[in-house]
Amino acid sequence: MRRFLLFLLVLSGISLQILLPRQAQSKEEEVILFLPDKFERVNVGNPEDISSYEAIAKELGLSTKVVNHQFINERELFFGKDGRRKFKVLILPGGEPGRWFEQVTGRGINCQGVNNILSFIESGGSVIAICICAPSLFSTYYDWVNPNLKEAQNGEWHKTNHLQGFFKRFCGVDAFKGTLRGPQESNRPYPKTLFLPIRMNPENEIVKEANLPLVIHQIVVGGGSILPDKGQPLDVVGWFPNNTAAIGVVPYGKGRIIMSNPHPNITGGLAKEWRSRIMSIHARRWGWTEQMVRKGEKLIEETPDPDGPEPDWALSKAMLSYAYKKASE
Repeated sequence: MRRFLLFLLVLSGISLQILLPRQAQSKEEEVILFLPDKFERVNVGNPEDISSYEAIAKELGLSTKVVNHQFINERELFFGKDGRRKFKVLILPGGEPGRWFEQVTGRGINCQGVNNILSFIESGGSVIAICICAPSLFSTYYDWVNPNLKEAQNGEWHKTNHLQGFFKRFCGVDAFKGTLRGPQESNRPYPKTLFLPIRMNPENEIVKEANLPLVIHQIVVGGGSILPDKGQPLDVVGWFPNNTAAIGVVPYGKGRIIMSNPHPNITGGLAKEWRSRIMSIHARRWGWTEQMVRKGEKLIEETPDPDGPEPDWALSKAMLSYAYKKASE
């Protein structure tokens, strides 16, 4: 009888383990989402990028954790004592990356954090870097074809800034030998926000596996063209209307950086609310006059998403699925 009861207990334990959801069994999250702390009461990271990718991860059955710079700066949170990566995908949002660093704000990502990110990718991890902001962390240079914040507030609309990528500037390292150049001509002055037709690459693995349409209208703000130096590999996922790369996969070590300059993850009602905030509150901060804001608000009503949210969401889901799969190999 005792042996029979023991057998039932063991069998129940196995059944319970099978029935438990995946997240409950895992001690470590599979997808880490970085959301920087506010700086001077201003959101310098885009929370909509984070909340939307949390929802996408949930649809894929992947567990998530939202972190700030303190996580990024701790190597033991990236790697175990055996050197094994503790998670698969890191997502970096749009925003104002210059204010994400300790050297600028007195708190934020430091050079150990930069090394942690690059070591994570080099060992086989995947990063999804959104807008011109996060990809410009990794690039050697970025051309901001727009005034900076102070210049914009002074009405100096014709300024252009040629700058080092942020990892290069603050810590002397880069992962993408090339330049990010934005905003697109149609989206100047920043932060003008439009749905642009992004032509997808039918030969790309993400596009093929998700059976995506050849053109997807995606929301673009500062989105930069990805311009690789000679010899720098880039697997293009999609192109801007001017035939420069809008989305691409950059190999680094055993891992990958998916540079997504558009925000296909922001769709539907959220996209409309986000555009409204960007072209009013955020635009005023960037020196827009009230007349410019009124034109921006009118533009939102005149330029809805031509093909709706479904293909955008499918693309974002395919990018995260690809990132996770590659980091699991």
